Amino acid sequence: MEKLERFEQGLKHPLFSIVGRRIILLMVLLSSFFTILTTLLQLSWDYEEAFDHVDRRHAEIQNVHADLIASSLWVFDLVSAQNRLDGLVNLPYIDYLSIEFDGVVLDAGKPLTTTSVDSEAELSYFHPDTDRRIHLGTLRVKSDAQKIYDLLLQQFVVTLLLNGVKTLIVCSLILWVFHQSVSQRVFAIAKHLSHFDPVEPIHEPLQLTHRKLIMEKSDELDWLADETNKITLRMTNLYKNIALEQARLSDFTNAASDWLWETDATQRLTFCSEAMQVALAISVENHPKVKSVPVLSHCTSLIHCLNTCDDFTMCEEKITLGKHTYYFVFQGIAHFTGQGFTGFRGTAIDITELKTTQLELEQLNQRLEATVDARTQDLAQSMDNLKAAQTQLVESEKLAALGSLVAGVAHEVNTPLGIAVTANSVIKDAVSTLNSAFEQKTLTSEQYSAVMKQVTDGTNMLETNLNRAARLVRDFKQTAVDQVSESRSQFRPVQTLEALMGSLRPETKKVPVAPIIEGDPHLAMSSLPGVLTQVISNLVINSVRHAFEGIPEPDIKIHIADKGETVEIHYTDNGVGVAPELHQRIFEPFYTSSRGKGGSGLGLNLVFNLVHQKLQGKLHFDSNINQGVTVVLSLPKFLTETPAPQTESSTG
Repeated sequence: MEKLERFEQGLKHPLFSIVGRRIILLMVLLSSFFTILTTLLQLSWDYEEAFDHVDRRHAEIQNVHADLIASSLWVFDLVSAQNRLDGLVNLPYIDYLSIEFDGVVLDAGKPLTTTSVDSEAELSYFHPDTDRRIHLGTLRVKSDAQKIYDLLLQQFVVTLLLNGVKTLIVCSLILWVFHQSVSQRVFAIAKHLSHFDPVEPIHEPLQLTHRKLIMEKSDELDWLADETNKITLRMTNLYKNIALEQARLSDFTNAASDWLWETDATQRLTFCSEAMQVALAISVENHPKVKSVPVLSHCTSLIHCLNTCDDFTMCEEKITLGKHTYYFVFQGIAHFTGQGFTGFRGTAIDITELKTTQLELEQLNQRLEATVDARTQDLAQSMDNLKAAQTQLVESEKLAALGSLVAGVAHEVNTPLGIAVTANSVIKDAVSTLNSAFEQKTLTSEQYSAVMKQVTDGTNMLETNLNRAARLVRDFKQTAVDQVSESRSQFRPVQTLEALMGSLRPETKKVPVAPIIEGDPHLAMSSLPGVLTQVISNLVINSVRHAFEGIPEPDIKIHIADKGETVEIHYTDNGVGVAPELHQRIFEPFYTSSRGKGGSGLGLNLVFNLVHQKLQGKLHFDSNINQGVTVVLSLPKFLTETPAPQTESSTG
């Protein structure tokens, strides 16, 4: 009420404005300080100037009038000297002059008894005949300093009074302008806020008065008034929403099946939802303690959680209501203020159906465990059988590849051997002809040359084809031994793969395609050459069987590169490619696109396992439809003694 009265007074008179009075007080203090400071500076300047005038007057008398007075005294014209003194004493800042001459004293003005500014000058006459100065007496000049002080003090007081009156007038005008333009509107805003009640349904917006010349339209206080109206409107809407939420929460609380509760610091129930009051047969108006409620008195876990004075959840309790048993989960949030713990707010959720289902599931799980154990044993036995079958199929695939290689090489060897047999028959016939002609002594030099040429050609043909057959047998032997051997050895991969390509010629000429081996022929590895030939052989056969259908110019390239500690083998073909969604599946066992054409689906799976497990390397696969296949093998140049199996693929 006291503030409201002060607002009313502030609206009537500007002197009741606390802010206005404080501003005026500050302005008066600052103005007084600067007025006194400037006045003192002005006084200092006037003081210096006044005494400068005194010094200049004394210097003028000594420099100008002293010689004239000395001339009058030289001729003993005392009247003229006295007149000069009487005239000089009328000059500003000159109050008394005196001359001592030959025992005679001449003066003008009143002798000074107060503070004075004194100066003396020697009166001497310059004699033109002798060119020397003759001392006549002494001239004394005095100025009244007290008169100067009084004048300066008078100026100081007048200046202070004028500045004080000016400051008073200016401050009064400023106070009036501040009262009209600021104080009244601030008091109006404060009065509007003091009467504001957000519960009232209708509110009049705040409107500030405006006076021309001393205030502008839409200034800061108008902006403040607009923001005040916005805030009051928001507060009104907020209170409406709060009231609506309170009503809604009350309805939800009464309609909810869950219990809502609140306690104070002493564990007394200060609030319970209606469902909880009915179920527990209590009245919240009596504020009963939790442990004194008969239904809750045996809930030791709940009482323990309440005693901890801390948040808790998942506090499960078994409660008997009437003849039925229920399961509830209590949870509570502890509240604290500056004075300490104030109580809990929490809920209790009925989980009776969930608990019953849980108990039934536990019984069902116990019955299922025996069945699962039995099925697990059967599954383990099946997995062992499946692994054995897979191992047998892998070995069969390796033997089948070797058998195909044997058949192809046998066919290839038959060709040079047949030519060798034919060449041998030609040589036998030529030798028989030569012997017959020699015995019959009909052998001529032309016949001898023709027969010997025939023998020489047959011998060359025989030697060439026998060497070809020997090379095929040697390559086949090396390849066959490598493919059935997993012994570690030092070898050159370029030469090993070139020998392999010769052994695979029966398969590659079906397309036909001639694989190209690129790389340093002197590059050496210490690894498993047999495993490497198996990998490359499977890749080549896979391309021959699946990649080149409809491809006019088949091409296979194998590039071997030295990467320091590793050797990279890039295998590429220009076949039909593999769709990206099949990149992972092609390495799965028994997956094949030629199921009805004799394909087993173990070729690429064997490649994957041999690279990762036997060669301790990595395999990267890349392909797309009609873009061929690229397989990059990253193999250690020096294989460790005990290869560590790897199961992760780097296929892409």
